[in-house]
Amino acid sequence: MSEAKPQDGSTVKGYRTLTPADIEMMNEVKAVSREFLKKLDFLKFVHESEPEPDPQTLRCLAISRTKMQEACMWACRAVARPDADC
Repeated sequence: MSEAKPQDGSTVKGYRTLTPADIEMMNEVKAVSREFLKKLDFLKFVHESEPEPDPQTLRCLAISRTKMQEACMWACRAVARPDADC
């Protein structure tokens, strides 16, 4: 897992300096997302182990993965609160 140092706003335009509480909140959101994605990976593994996996089920799992990634992105954006034009 890579770790990035929070930006101070001078390097990346449109972003504010994150507080320690902001960083903790974002890390919590990302941890929840990672845990959910692990569950989806397990469901996919179980389903693919079946004699005749249903393509629709795999599609549903792929969509749920994308939506969870999107939800995490929006939650992190809510914490970071970048400028409206970013």
